[in-house]
Amino acid sequence: MKHIYMTGVALFAMLFTFNEASSQAITHSIAEIQGELFSSPLLGQSVTTTGIVSANNVTSSTSGVIGYFVQDGSGPWNGVFVFDNTQAPNVGDEIVIEAEVQEYFDVTELGNVSYFQVISSGNDVPAPSVVTTGELASSEAYEGCFVQIINAICTNPDADYGEAFFDDGSGELKTNDYMYLPADGWIQGETYSIAGCMHYTFEEYKLEVRSEADVTVGQVNGVAHHGLQFLKTYPNPTSDIVRLGTDEIGALTVVDMTGRLVLQLNTLEAYATINLSALPTGCYIISLETASAQYQSTIQKL
Repeated sequence: MKHIYMTGVALFAMLFTFNEASSQAITHSIAEIQGELFSSPLLGQSVTTTGIVSANNVTSSTSGVIGYFVQDGSGPWNGVFVFDNTQAPNVGDEIVIEAEVQEYFDVTELGNVSYFQVISSGNDVPAPSVVTTGELASSEAYEGCFVQIINAICTNPDADYGEAFFDDGSGELKTNDYMYLPADGWIQGETYSIAGCMHYTFEEYKLEVRSEADVTVGQVNGVAHHGLQFLKTYPNPTSDIVRLGTDEIGALTVVDMTGRLVLQLNTLEAYATINLSALPTGCYIISLETASAQYQSTIQKL
């Protein structure tokens, strides 16, 4: 009889946990919260959303730990910063939170968290969006998102307050030190590939580097960066076809992030289209050598 009673108690506890986990209905995705606008269309509203923690222990020099970033799939508009110094989730935690949509000095964020639950742990963070430094420095679409810049030169290693500037040929982007700063600092003139979460502070978009693991020093594919021109490609990301944003023709190569050559051909027309459908999901570097110039770009294959 005791065994039956204990089994019943255990079963009730399991059912209660399940119901509790599912009782918080998701009201909005992160993309809906961002709204594809500079200011959220849900400002001031309480929302329930879910995603994978992409960065934690975001720390301000004046306020200590101030929050974490949450990502719901790869791509623009799918990340958000959560201002929360109470919860301490791990990177890879899948969470459900209820919070208020806020605009703090023009950054869309979630605050006043009223419900928090870890649904699962140890998940892979969605792949970073590979974006140029110039676009990230001016693009609201990647605010809060997990991104990566490739082959960017450090143009200013000490821009005060732990910040530095990087440029892949498309324009300068600033990094911040809310989570990580190399022990010996950044190196002037060195080439880096860096992942992290985009934040907006003091009226600037900044890349918040999470840890040393997010940083690769030197060329990722052995192609010299100096003298290269930025090659515009669209759409980016893409699942199959990508169009080159130049009317020049030449020899084109595509390499993966290990430097392995995966595609090589000669373009024969202006604004050529390239079929990447046979390539696995991931990030690639496209190089085009023409009679007058050398071009390079990074693209994300979905």
